[in-house]
Amino acid sequence: MLRMSLSLADLASIRFAISPAWEVVASLRVLRDPGAHAVHLPWVTRHRATVLASPGLRQLRDLVIAPERHLPGFLAPAPHSPVAEPEAEFAAVRETPAAVVREELDAVYGDRLPASLSDLRRAPRRTLPMIVGQMRTYWGLTLAPHWGRMRGILEGDVMFRARRLADDGPQRMFPELDPAISWSDDVLSVDRPSLDRDYELGGRGLVLVPSLFAWPNVFVKASEPWAPVLRYPTRGVGAMWHSEPPAADLAPVIGQARATLLVELATPSTTTSLARRTGLTPSGVSAHLTRLVNAGLVTRRRAGRLVFYLRTPRGDAILGG
Repeated sequence: MLRMSLSLADLASIRFAISPAWEVVASLRVLRDPGAHAVHLPWVTRHRATVLASPGLRQLRDLVIAPERHLPGFLAPAPHSPVAEPEAEFAAVRETPAAVVREELDAVYGDRLPASLSDLRRAPRRTLPMIVGQMRTYWGLTLAPHWGRMRGILEGDVMFRARRLADDGPQRMFPELDPAISWSDDVLSVDRPSLDRDYELGGRGLVLVPSLFAWPNVFVKASEPWAPVLRYPTRGVGAMWHSEPPAADLAPVIGQARATLLVELATPSTTTSLARRTGLTPSGVSAHLTRLVNAGLVTRRRAGRLVFYLRTPRGDAILGG
């Protein structure tokens, strides 16, 4: 069992963030063992052979896929913004101090460092740009084409969890993240049989990162010098690769575009996210959403500067019907 003690300062500093760099790391691990991540099989089938055979991704594979348990923490630093941009996170990886890179490699591999990573161990500052280049290549090949939909699902999860935290507090929100997570007496526990460790966060706060490719696992990074991060499976992961088509009998009544949007709103989404996923223009999406809101099929919720749309019970009933 892994346990993290959160002070009042830590609780006040809880924030949610979305991390493209983490999805790079987590998705590579899925390719190593696709049988344990059946929900992603449509994506695995498309990309596994190419990624595992590519000589241009060898160092990245050895950094992410080879370790059995721990991962080098510098590959996915805690995001600094609610929705980090891929290039910003890749830049943060590139700027990792050399001493931190060596320490992480020693902690993960000990004296069994793969030969392909010897240059990274010997000259981190010179070699990190190559690693980041491989991350960028992998991102463009496997994740960038899906990022609009991924981001929409992750944003919807953040809105739901943040609302739950604000309405019901950590005692309700934390256990709902995953069955492995529990909360009692200001201690956040993660049931990980391979870990038995206690952390005092000491006012460093906690970053909660929903993840598509973490499913069905929970990942924690709480050791110095990193900002404490808990990565958990997002809601709606099952909808990522299997979208239900608009109901054939609904489209003639409300229009194809509005029927499509109503189906997509199984996950709370922003106008921009819906435009990316459907191919409609943002202005067109906005106009259709206004009509759906006026009809009582969709409602709006604000989370900070973002406005999310979600189906109402009436919308669920009509779509189900």
